[in-house]
Amino acid sequence: MKIGIIGAGQVGSRLGKAWAAHGHEIMFSSRTPESEKMQSLVAAAGANTQAGTVQETLAFGEIIVMALHWDVLESVVTTTPGDWKNKIMIDVTNRFIPAPPDTAGSAAQDLARLTGANVVKAFNHIGAEHMQFSEFPDGPASILICGDDNKAKATVRELVAQLGFEVFDMGWLREAHHLEALAKVWIHAAFNTDLGRNIAFRLIRK
Repeated sequence: MKIGIIGAGQVGSRLGKAWAAHGHEIMFSSRTPESEKMQSLVAAAGANTQAGTVQETLAFGEIIVMALHWDVLESVVTTTPGDWKNKIMIDVTNRFIPAPPDTAGSAAQDLARLTGANVVKAFNHIGAEHMQFSEFPDGPASILICGDDNKAKATVRELVAQLGFEVFDMGWLREAHHLEALAKVWIHAAFNTDLGRNIAFRLIRK
């Protein structure tokens, strides 16, 4: 698949590297795709990767991974020419600021409203370092997803499972606020207890 990563920070770069290792074609977005930083990322990520502008990345990807900080996300989306609709968009973002008035119940729903894409929430409740190296001694970590388009969710489920995670479907995109709350639990545990960042959630059944 062709996967466009919008936001080449810790999360976006690690997901891109991980999927490139599974043979997917990756484009990382940047305002300066020819910069030394971006070319170093492409070199480290391997032959299946390249860098481009946000507009080029949007046009390139069958799948779009939205990995921008929320405070710049809306301005990037609204000023980038191109067709956001009919894209499968994996929303890995977290919005740690109060939701603007008269918006939807979750950041994921607001992203879907802004773009018109088939948004699937995923990966927002685990540390970036575990996206590329997902092994845990007690078994695979769980990644919870939700979205309104079943075909989009099936595609995302496959991509998540390729990276070694166990995937659980939490239902419609309106349930994304539960996943976004789970991110706050992970951050509290990682930074305000003695657990540290080497933790993940695992859903188990009796």
